[in-house]
Amino acid sequence: MTRFAIVASAAALVVSPLFAGQVVTFSDPSGLAAEAEFTLLNPTTLEIRLQNISTDAPDGFDGSDQLLTSISWDFGQIGANAADPQITGGSVRIGDFSASANFDSGAYASMSDVSGEWGYGGGQSGLLTDAISALTAGMTQLPGANLDGPAGLDGPQGGLVASPAVVSLGGLGAIQDEIVATLTLDKPVADLSEVLSNDVRVEFGSDAAFITVPEPSAAALLVGGALTSALRRGRR
Repeated sequence: MTRFAIVASAAALVVSPLFAGQVVTFSDPSGLAAEAEFTLLNPTTLEIRLQNISTDAPDGFDGSDQLLTSISWDFGQIGANAADPQITGGSVRIGDFSASANFDSGAYASMSDVSGEWGYGGGQSGLLTDAISALTAGMTQLPGANLDGPAGLDGPQGGLVASPAVVSLGGLGAIQDEIVATLTLDKPVADLSEVLSNDVRVEFGSDAAFITVPEPSAAALLVGGALTSALRRGRR
């Protein structure tokens, strides 16, 4: 496995009120990029719009490496704490202007339920303590039909590919552009600072690349700055 550090940048739009959507953008000089919008629909329901906005990929990346497969964050205090909110379930649908690509069971348009291709959890395979992912490690699969076999989480299949794809997908199943995850929490969250006060991390492929937003100051929640991502190749 080869590791080397690459410098990236992050920017976020802070809006009010605190329940409204907050956008975090991840970018890397290689062209890998993602955007996530966090919205509290109510104190125990978190919505995440996750989009692959990559324009290129590092040399040597293949079809599966380019797929955006996970986003993770850390509720409440840093680390896994009993008092922090936990995800207990939810659903995932294809984004408003997106569609499936190469799914075994057929073609699926925007708004289609793809919950069975994603799970929730965290703390495994480089993820932070709370996450949604198309990968199996540390995840509890969301209930839903199996649209792209096998039946279990088998990411990076079902992950997000940019539109247009930056590397040929071949026959790999993916969702082009965006998903919307609606997550149920076991404890109320007062505002988005409880969700985004610590690091946020996205994952491409199966541990192919992580891009991380550094911990922001309490006074300036995720208002840009520098970040470092570790690019990791070789686990296939």
